[in-house]
Amino acid sequence: MLFNSYQFIFIFFPLCITGFYALKTWGNANLTKAWLIGFSLWFYGYSSPAYLLIMLLSILLNRLLSDLMWFKLDMIPAFSFQKASRRKMIRRIPSPKILLITGVILNLVILGYYKYFDFLILNLNFVLKDDLPLRGILLPLGISFFTFQQIGYLADIYRKEAPPSSFLNYVLFVCFFPQLVAGPIVSHEEMMPQFERIGDTGFDAERFARNLTLFILGLSKKVILADTLGAAVDTGYSMTGSLGGLDSFLVMLWYPLQLYFDFSGYSDMAIGLAGMLMIDLPVNFDSPYKSYNILDFWKRWHITLTRFLTKYVYIPLGGSRRGAVRLAINILVVYFLSGLWHGAGWNYIVWGVLHGIAYAGVRLAHMNSRHEKFLPHDAGAIINFLYVSFCFIFFRAPNIKDALLLIRNMLTGTWRSVSLALSEAVIPGELWYVLKALRIERLGYIQARNIGMIIVFVLVLILVFFAPNAKQVSDRMRPRPLNAVALGLLGMWCVITFSQVSTFLYYNF
Repeated sequence: MLFNSYQFIFIFFPLCITGFYALKTWGNANLTKAWLIGFSLWFYGYSSPAYLLIMLLSILLNRLLSDLMWFKLDMIPAFSFQKASRRKMIRRIPSPKILLITGVILNLVILGYYKYFDFLILNLNFVLKDDLPLRGILLPLGISFFTFQQIGYLADIYRKEAPPSSFLNYVLFVCFFPQLVAGPIVSHEEMMPQFERIGDTGFDAERFARNLTLFILGLSKKVILADTLGAAVDTGYSMTGSLGGLDSFLVMLWYPLQLYFDFSGYSDMAIGLAGMLMIDLPVNFDSPYKSYNILDFWKRWHITLTRFLTKYVYIPLGGSRRGAVRLAINILVVYFLSGLWHGAGWNYIVWGVLHGIAYAGVRLAHMNSRHEKFLPHDAGAIINFLYVSFCFIFFRAPNIKDALLLIRNMLTGTWRSVSLALSEAVIPGELWYVLKALRIERLGYIQARNIGMIIVFVLVLILVFFAPNAKQVSDRMRPRPLNAVALGLLGMWCVITFSQVSTFLYYNF
């Protein structure tokens, strides 16, 4: 089920939130959690019951392993004081380390089968010059997110950083629908205490209004901005071979903008929905294109993935404690895995490695300099955005060959004009009415089209580089009549566009 759908807006969420507050008023916390779990399972299983079965099996497997691990860790200090029969039972349970390794391997095997099996076959066919058949395996929604989340939980249990939780809390931790299929990737320490207090607090009108505002702003980022840019990006990548230099350059810039509005829009909606249900999710984006270098960018982009890879990969590898060479290797490993996590394709790996090379280079430069910034902030932000946009060519292109073709077009193609198909695709239908109202169409179709394209591009750049982000706007918003009217109109505009519904880009990852 999509957040940007009639079913969700008019049926699913009204039923969910009505029952949630009714049960909270009744004062039964377990029933309230069970209600949220039931709706989360409905949300996830709506598109495919088979996906639901996979997720439930994953939850049961990881819960069993975490319980066995905690039992073993809890019993070890008092092992010698146990009865002989109990000591015998404890000995039969594998060591916590074995349980952790088993859990990580099983999770990665499940993820690897659904996400990377066909990719492995393709590479084997290339190396062996064979023709092994592909399985055509459909990727379950959100499997990368809930798999990483549960691996993190197992690791924290092993370190005794995660205290035992009730079964309901654990299931809700994994399947809570706002963040289930595209994050943010949450940790036990920020979620379990909130689930424990889920029946303690009453309705907070100001908090509800603030999170409703965030949801509407996130929804508008997706259906108005991301989908508008997405139409042009899809058009551009479908005709890569015939694009000129200026066309290719614009397509390169439009995709990172589309992805940002799409993914951050989802994250804003997730935070807003959870907030209306009295649950706080972590911020996943913080105006990343305002970053002055690649280090700053990864503090602001997909923050929870960066946090996960830092805690469970980078630090265990040694982090920055083992010299410059090891630091660079550790960073490259992290970004290689980040690329592989995003998709089963060499283009994703190239994207990750390019980020890793830049990150390691800037990090090493900082280690050998007293200066944190080598360029003025604005100049650094422009250069960083151009580099990130260049890397995203490999992220978006269906393969490395098409990515290199787009890059070649930018270097060798004409920069005189933008193709008709590309410029038409980036102008939403609503903007044509504005152009007609301003009588701009009298200048001629080509001129009106170019003006419309420039308006869209400039507006998007202003929102990205100069305007406060959606979280900042919602935090400052006050419940006033004018604000309510503006949000209502924005929400209506979003709902009207549902007839052109599109899925979120990160549903594919």
